[in-house]
Amino acid sequence: MQNGFGLKDLVVITLLVLVLGVVTLAIFAEDRRWEDVQDTAAKIDEIEQQIVRLEQRLADRPVVVRQPVVPGAPVLDGGGLAGPTWAKDGFEVTFSEPWDFSSNPYNQQGFRIGGEFREIYEGQPPKITPFTYADVYGRRVVDLVCESLGWYDPRSLEMRGRLAEAWQYDPNGEWLRVKIRDEARFSDGSPVLAEDVRWTYFDLIFNPEIEAERFRSVYNAIETITVIGDPETSRVLEFGFKEPRFDNVQQAFGFKILPKAIYEIWTESPEKYNSSTSLTVGSGPFKLERASLDDQWAPPEDIVLVRNEQYWGPRPPLDSYRIRSIRDSTARLVSYTNGEADMMRAIPTQFVEKRSDPEFLEDHDARDWYNMRGGYGFMAWQCGKRNGERLTPFHDKRVRQAMTLLTDRERLLRDISKNLARLATGPFLSSTPQANPDIEPWPHDPSRGQELLQEAGWWDRDGDGLLENERGDEFVFEITFGQGNESTLQRLTFLQSEYAKAGIKMELKPIDWSVLADILNRRDFDAITFAWSASAPENDPEQIWHSKSIDNQGDNFIQWANADADRLIEQGRATLDTAERMRVWHQLHEVFHEEQPYTYLFEVPWLRFTTRRSGNIEEYNSGLEYYEFWVGRESLPSNN
Repeated sequence: MQNGFGLKDLVVITLLVLVLGVVTLAIFAEDRRWEDVQDTAAKIDEIEQQIVRLEQRLADRPVVVRQPVVPGAPVLDGGGLAGPTWAKDGFEVTFSEPWDFSSNPYNQQGFRIGGEFREIYEGQPPKITPFTYADVYGRRVVDLVCESLGWYDPRSLEMRGRLAEAWQYDPNGEWLRVKIRDEARFSDGSPVLAEDVRWTYFDLIFNPEIEAERFRSVYNAIETITVIGDPETSRVLEFGFKEPRFDNVQQAFGFKILPKAIYEIWTESPEKYNSSTSLTVGSGPFKLERASLDDQWAPPEDIVLVRNEQYWGPRPPLDSYRIRSIRDSTARLVSYTNGEADMMRAIPTQFVEKRSDPEFLEDHDARDWYNMRGGYGFMAWQCGKRNGERLTPFHDKRVRQAMTLLTDRERLLRDISKNLARLATGPFLSSTPQANPDIEPWPHDPSRGQELLQEAGWWDRDGDGLLENERGDEFVFEITFGQGNESTLQRLTFLQSEYAKAGIKMELKPIDWSVLADILNRRDFDAITFAWSASAPENDPEQIWHSKSIDNQGDNFIQWANADADRLIEQGRATLDTAERMRVWHQLHEVFHEEQPYTYLFEVPWLRFTTRRSGNIEEYNSGLEYYEFWVGRESLPSNN
């Protein structure tokens, strides 16, 4: 039997050919349609960039900068109209140009509006609620969401108006009158008023039921805040100061201003506010993706900030800024190099390795620079009773001096910090005029260290290799430190071995940073190591070093009390002449050097890896200005 090719077969084949033809034409048509869609999207994106640039140029229109008021002369603005009715007659008025980009991203090649910038933190902030956060990570977030009346110019570090448009400062240092910008708005669209400033200071920061003691110990120069005019509408206020002090303006301009209408409800229950993790609302360039009593960010979630469309200042290019925390330094670098972030802080060994890796540098920048937020690392010795119960060996100055002499900082700098830091001699950074240039770092001198320990009553009395005091107590102490930092662990492991040679047993006690504040508040440690990060070019030493900062969970958590230091701190704060004040700080520096309440380790530069898909990451004297960043078209992996 033979198989013939019949009419039915011809029809089937013809139909198949027709179907294939139709499908092919449809595919070509869909490809063309997809190309058209992509082309249209690109044109829309280009138009959007042009519109944004146009908006920015309009925002950059010339600003009338008014002249200072001369006592006794009429006050006129740039248009010749009557001068500021809010000002006191006979006192000079300082006007500030609106806060703007220090480096304008909108004029840069490759600039693009939108997208998300991602950063990896090495520590997990337990909370980011204003005035109750306790670490640098919380501060970084609050700085992007909330604003103060003034802040430091990123380049010059001179104090400028931010929310403040203009001000008058009493030549005798007794009062400061401020005019808030008319255009300033909180992220809910409500205006920033003088009453918001007064309420933030007295009803929140200085509410004893709010756990803001750290901030109360800093912003303590202000005695009164008076709203000039109707509290419902006024943007004029006057600060009255307790006494003339060098930092009166800095204090009035430094604390973040919160919207009274929102926070009044949140602080009806101080207990709920104190336990909150992210009740953060302000007038800054970004806002939290969500912020309410019932729906708060909490660890270990990513912190997500989105652009504040109500922002009165220059419009940030980014749609959002995402923060993820990874404590382990190796895991952090793996995540970053896998393309999961645009920026991370590197440890020295990582930085040195990657800085010389051409393949890495094709897509990344390795940045290191000193700025006012760099701060210094230290080992802090408990000078008072631990947890209110027992004295540690470090209550004796000779023991503290001996610990510094036993600490080979030059070797730590070379082998662990990879020469990416500078030896510290005290709490004043060497790049500032506060530091006494005549003070040299303590040397590494174990023999002199042993002599001091013997003078203090510590020697090996029973021949077991450990030092004992007269009661027979062995010299054993705990060093508390945050886990997850490889460099810190390397440093302490090395010192553990070095101290053992001197007959001292140091036990390592790693902690999660989320419990740091509680440990400091209870003074529950023998010694502790981390770093202080500065927030101003000239810092007030009272917060950390005055004996009155020991009380009420203040930042003198080592409970160091020294009459000479207290006297010099009070004298320096009251000295308005800058040159004379620096001489006082230099004397105070000598006291720190002699007393060694900390073993001052290194002045710390910022080490950052950044991707080259991100733009306008300027290395300022103030640190970084995130609201100037932009990201290119290349997308990062999905966060899902």
